Amino acid sequence: MSTQPYLIGVDVGGTFTDLLAYNEASGELLSAKVPSLPGEQWRGVLAALHDLGIDMDAIRAFVHGTTIATNALLERKGAHTALLTTRGFRDVLEIGKGRRLIGGLFDTEWQRPPPLVLRDRRFELTERTAADGSVLLPPALDELEALTARFKELGIESVGVAFVNAYVNAGNEAATAAALRERLPDVDVSESANLTPERGEFERTSTCVLNAYLTPVMRRYLATLADELAAGGINAGINIMGSNGGAMTLETAAGRCAATFLSGPVGGVGGSVRIASSADAPDFITFDMGGTSTDVALVKDLTPRMAYDNQIDAYPLQMPQLDIHTIGAGGGSIVWVGADGTLQIGPESAGASPGPACYGRGGTRPTISDANLLLGRLPTERPLAGGLMLDADASRNAFATIAEEIGTDDIVGLANGALSVAVAKMAGAVREVSVHRGFDPRDFVLIPFGGAGPMHGFAVAEELGMSTVLVPRYPGHLSALGQMLADQRRDFVRPWGGRLSALVLEDLDAVAHELETDGARVLESEGMGPERHQFSYTVDIRYAGQSFTLPVEWQRGSDGLDALRAHFDALHEATFGYADTDNDAEIVNVRLVAKGIVDKPDLAFAAPSGTPTPLAERPVYFERIDASSEQDTGWMDTPIFARDTMPVGFEFDGPAIVEEAGGTTIVPPGWRVGVTESGAMVCTTIAA
Repeated sequence: MSTQPYLIGVDVGGTFTDLLAYNEASGELLSAKVPSLPGEQWRGVLAALHDLGIDMDAIRAFVHGTTIATNALLERKGAHTALLTTRGFRDVLEIGKGRRLIGGLFDTEWQRPPPLVLRDRRFELTERTAADGSVLLPPALDELEALTARFKELGIESVGVAFVNAYVNAGNEAATAAALRERLPDVDVSESANLTPERGEFERTSTCVLNAYLTPVMRRYLATLADELAAGGINAGINIMGSNGGAMTLETAAGRCAATFLSGPVGGVGGSVRIASSADAPDFITFDMGGTSTDVALVKDLTPRMAYDNQIDAYPLQMPQLDIHTIGAGGGSIVWVGADGTLQIGPESAGASPGPACYGRGGTRPTISDANLLLGRLPTERPLAGGLMLDADASRNAFATIAEEIGTDDIVGLANGALSVAVAKMAGAVREVSVHRGFDPRDFVLIPFGGAGPMHGFAVAEELGMSTVLVPRYPGHLSALGQMLADQRRDFVRPWGGRLSALVLEDLDAVAHELETDGARVLESEGMGPERHQFSYTVDIRYAGQSFTLPVEWQRGSDGLDALRAHFDALHEATFGYADTDNDAEIVNVRLVAKGIVDKPDLAFAAPSGTPTPLAERPVYFERIDASSEQDTGWMDTPIFARDTMPVGFEFDGPAIVEEAGGTTIVPPGWRVGVTESGAMVCTTIAA
């Protein structure tokens, strides 16, 4: 086994676990893809490491993306949770804002989903802090005796403490939480102001409850993960990816599990930034399609967009995370017939077990992967990653069941129709992060990755009129690459401000200095020395009278208040089509991103030489999105290339298929492909 030092990135998806190992001595990248084992992800990780022949003692750093928090919430498998709040505010969590967070506006049968903590587990404490932060009533800690006894009776495992106006002064909340921890040492306690010190009583309470509900589940998982990896010989520090695009320690993740909902998908965005920067493509949209879902995000000037007022399932989440939109459409998404006789895709997935029918593991329902196999886009003569051989007869039998339901014997047309529905659904997700945010997708490059991304990315690009697609090396492992490249990151926010016309720049700078001091202290406590610190600021601004804000980048030391106002007006006009220059603007929050910069691997591409020879040629079914195109449609003889035989500068036109470990790229007619020095394939539409 190798004893050279390794960096490890692991992305655990709903269907597969992707592992990427970087040899710091040789620069070699090793990859593995194994089925995900729900609740026991470490088993697949250890098996993949052993298969790659890596000495566990040689692992220097280990970064892990996890779906534990997301799955526990969606399956409602969180802890027995109680909420403790200010007297008179017991029902804030249920009243909300009187609007639907999910459900159709005209659905007469719609019912509000129940809160995670029902009313009989929501309790009040005598205390009060005023809106200016002054303490009107200190917490009546003597009331905790009866409350803690009740918690024990109910079997409470976790308590969320969310007091009114705690975002201004968290003293009452902190004192109460400390008293609870002393009385209930085996119960987890979450504090709202420690998680998100921002305005918004409902959103802050909801965030606190989400964190409390998931903390015991996350703590158990992380403790088991650390123990199992240590038992397997891994002594390196283990970091968990956060929704904000940075990594955090196990201890931090255990206390802030609500910050890990996008732990897996954010890795792909980070990996895309690295690939796009080497390809000189600063503006792009990521298209991450796996076995269960598709995640898309927009990146402008190599900077991913952030969102601060988010929603997970039916519940508000007031924590910073990348602006990623997710839909239930993946390679394992099940194709079914709706009540109106139309084809539907997902969100139910065949998962890793039994998986699509073509996997031959007992699945009988048709999926997107089965449709691709029937159209000749996947091989039956060679195994996929992990030695999986596909069964075309099983796919045909699976589609025959819905063909009979619809009343057709055209299995190929049915499979092609299923892909068309899936492409339309995925293109809608791209519009959500582009058109709905004020951007034209035609101005961006599409970067498809994930196990199924490069198979469908070109069709999505054609649907949206995008002319450039960038397919990275190891597309099935790009999220794992992003985990490996992630810096340590912590976000801080301070509610502060007022009207710009009345503020003084020195006061804003003083707030920034306090935030930076806090950020430096936290980074140093996590092993990041001052030489690795990097700080950046945004300021939440709105026009006077508005109820929402926009985050505006602030270059501390060079941007004054007038520059901030100009940046805000320009951003507001770009986003909403107008700028209210006659109205005053006001600052609501000051935000700091504190990063601990890690050493990045030098990802050299070992380029082969010579002209590659196709592995084979087979008929593949193509149907152009553009009905006016004169390109042939239907079955076309298509060459199959091996990705690792394609040298730098190699060019070819579609139709073509490019196979590699963990991913297959489908290049339709009308596209030209060129291999860059980074190993990425830059694909552009051929001018008519």
